[in-house]
Amino acid sequence: MDQGWGNLFGALALTPGSQAEEPWDDGYLTLGEIVELPLGGCELVVLSASGTNVGPEQRGEGVHGLARGFLVAGARRVVSSQWEVADEATANLMTIFASYLAEQQKAGQPVDHAAALQKAKRWMREHGKDKGWEEPFYWAPIVLIGPR
Repeated sequence: MDQGWGNLFGALALTPGSQAEEPWDDGYLTLGEIVELPLGGCELVVLSASGTNVGPEQRGEGVHGLARGFLVAGARRVVSSQWEVADEATANLMTIFASYLAEQQKAGQPVDHAAALQKAKRWMREHGKDKGWEEPFYWAPIVLIGPR
């Protein structure tokens, strides 16, 4: 990221589409493209890669990162990471998080994203000892932005 340009060139790398020669189908979903997405009906975006809630801080505006782009586009809440993450541990954490969300929904309960994420982190601390995942490095960078 070039601090002179803010996070203008922040992007998610995707597989290029069938029209990869077109500039809009280059395989990069940029922050500028993200904010233009019609996500008014989106309840949750999960960005579990490293540093997805990182970016330059604009005075009076907050952090300009990928997570913010999805909120600007209309997503109700975003789960993202505050720093580098360990791939296997984070994949495990996200699987557990999703299973808790599914349990709530299946039981007919209102979905509480914050409670599900908290339970997933607690599971990592208590059951991840055999892999060393009880340390905060493995679960603390994942945060929920938005309402419960």
